[in-house]
Amino acid sequence: MSIKAIVFDFDGTLIDSNQLKYDAYYKLFPSDDFHKRIITEVLGEIFEESRYAILKEIMRRVNSITGNEYELDNRVRELATEYNVIVVDGAKHCKEKPGAKEVLESLSKKYNLYLNSTTPEISLKDIVKHRKWENCFCDIFGYPNDKVSVLLEIIRKENIDPDELLVVGDGKSDRDSADKAGSRFFHVFKDGLLVKLVQDSEKYL
Repeated sequence: MSIKAIVFDFDGTLIDSNQLKYDAYYKLFPSDDFHKRIITEVLGEIFEESRYAILKEIMRRVNSITGNEYELDNRVRELATEYNVIVVDGAKHCKEKPGAKEVLESLSKKYNLYLNSTTPEISLKDIVKHRKWENCFCDIFGYPNDKVSVLLEIIRKENIDPDELLVVGDGKSDRDSADKAGSRFFHVFKDGLLVKLVQDSEKYL
C-alpha cells in the first residue's frame, strides 16, 4: 500500500538539537565528578525518555531529595522548568537538519503531516511557530502524549491502515513506536540528509 500520512519526530530529525538537550542536563547540577557521572549514566540509559523521567532518575541516584515522593516531584518540576528555558531557546535557533524545510514544504502539499515528540507540547508548538513550520502540520503532539498512542490516534483519525502511515525519526523510540503501531519507518541518520526521504520516494511514498 502507498503512504497516506507521515509522522515526524522533532529533535534530531528536523532540527539538530540532541546535543544541546544532552548538555542542558549538566547545567542544572553541580559540575563535580559525582554529579557528572550520574548524569552521564542516566542519559546513556534513557536519553530518549521525557525530561521528567530523566530528571527524576537523576535525582533518585543523586539522593539529594530525602523527603517523600511529593517533594521529589516538586523538585523535578522545578528543574524541568529550568531545563525548558535552556532548550527552548536553543531549539528555536539551532540548525535544522539538512533539507528539513524543503522536505516539509514539499511533502505537506501531498500528504497530511504530523509531529510526534517527547518535548512538552506547549514548548514544541512554540518552537515550531518560531521556525514558521506550523502550517506544514495537521497536528502537533508532545509530552505527556505517548508516541505509540499518538500513532494509533492518527491512524484512526486518518481512517487508514497502519502500514499506510510512515514514521520519520532518528531514535530507537521512533522505530519502536512504528513497529508497535504496525507502521513503516524511515531512519534519519545523524549525518544523513532528510531530503533522501524525497529522493527515495518510490520506496517509501
